[in-house]
Amino acid sequence: MMKTTNLFDKKTVETSTNISYEPTTFADNASRVSISGAQEKLFALVDGTKLRLANSGEQSTHIVKPIPSNMGLTNRRDMPANEFLTMQIAQQVFGIKTAACSVIYLANGEIAYIVRRFDMMGENKLSQEDFCSLLNKTAFTHGSDFKYQGSYLEIANALRTTVALWRIDMEQFVRVVIFNYLMANGDAHLKNFSVLQNGNEYRLTPAYDLLNTSLHIKDSDFALSGELGLSDEEKSDAYYRTGHPTIADFRTFALHCGLTERQTEQALEPFTKEQPQVETLCNASLLSEKSKRIFLRSYHERMARFTREK
Repeated sequence: MMKTTNLFDKKTVETSTNISYEPTTFADNASRVSISGAQEKLFALVDGTKLRLANSGEQSTHIVKPIPSNMGLTNRRDMPANEFLTMQIAQQVFGIKTAACSVIYLANGEIAYIVRRFDMMGENKLSQEDFCSLLNKTAFTHGSDFKYQGSYLEIANALRTTVALWRIDMEQFVRVVIFNYLMANGDAHLKNFSVLQNGNEYRLTPAYDLLNTSLHIKDSDFALSGELGLSDEEKSDAYYRTGHPTIADFRTFALHCGLTERQTEQALEPFTKEQPQVETLCNASLLSEKSKRIFLRSYHERMARFTREK
């Protein structure tokens, strides 16, 4: 299942590490960085054949997410495996460009998720802006839940004005929105979409922070708020009746994002039928057997909603 060629520049790096994790370690390490996201993160780099935490003043190249300490999360010990599995499904099954990632083991033997920072090119740090920043949404202007205030169509409109090659990146964006729905990722908020500046050009970043949140919390179809979740455009009769979107709603959404009819059908095509490889990858994953069942059940349920005609 693991495809990690790009994770360490083809270097051989041990997956078992001496990295220790305690909540106090997280607090000390995290105070030296500024990266969006509520999940606990450690910042690391490769030293010879080993991973270690970045010291003060050192530039990290990788982000490590251990098992979260929040005891209120259901199946919390499966979160690293969940994120790795979901990222692999996005890339291998649906052709979505994702950040290079894998799993490693900490000093105590516990699993952790690791992702390579795509805002680092060699020793140079590229400018990255998420869509909270691009849409000028802050806690001051939109309240404490500011990153959940808006719609995916708002993101699309900002993408069109920021990225010169937006027609290419928009198809990727639409696919990620559909993917998040089918994979029950209810935390795809404004900070989980970004653009990256390389020279004078902005491009949509690879997808990141993809996971099936239904394994851990009771979540809604979309992270973004209320009726604005997908867009404020017209909805299908089935959406109005059931409260859940169908492929017709995502087709309308894609067209309002600016895709041509041909691009829209290309974006939708991989999602028009269940993909057996989703089950294959899930069964081969490091999820517990209980979480495998939940993961696949939610996928089948979402697919049934997505493909219904009425």
